[in-house]
Amino acid sequence: MINRLTAFLRRSDGSATVETVLWFPLFIAVFGLMLDVAMVFHGQAKVLRVAQEGNREFSIGRLADEAATKAYIEAELAALNIQATATTTEIAGVAHTLVTVPANQLQVLGYFTAFSSLQLNITADHMIEYWEG
Repeated sequence: MINRLTAFLRRSDGSATVETVLWFPLFIAVFGLMLDVAMVFHGQAKVLRVAQEGNREFSIGRLADEAATKAYIEAELAALNIQATATTTEIAGVAHTLVTVPANQLQVLGYFTAFSSLQLNITADHMIEYWEG
């Protein structure tokens, strides 16, 4: 019986399993962090695209004024399930839009609380095209 116990204690079968079980949670946490950061950057790109589109619509006269541009941008973002606040101003012939979005709206997993208080400020500028048609 002692020989069997000694042989059992000397065996190294399954040692890779122990290491895997120890490292797996860390790997999943790092992967989750990368996923959330990538989704925040992707969401930022979507918000920037909508802000640029709104500025262009205002620039060519399809939107009447700053208030209409603000409403357009917020409605387009709401259609993408992004609740944001936008402000649009015209300064010296340039349409300037600032969109503020809480970063936690753009996360997928939401495990990391560092994003919960982070606010993304996305700006876009577009020259006003004075066009008479």
